[in-house]
Amino acid sequence: MRRANHDRRTAPVLSPCSNCGELMLSHRVCPACGFYKGREVIAVERD
Repeated sequence: MRRANHDRRTAPVLSPCSNCGELMLSHRVCPACGFYKGREVIAVERD
């Protein structure tokens, strides 16, 4: 167990987007709305 201890994986940390509330990876642009830290970074087509 000691040798393989560094191989264990942790689940990614998901946090809600401050703009739309969708779960997203921390410190990334929200794929649902395109916002990061309150600014629109990418344009996302809305249905």
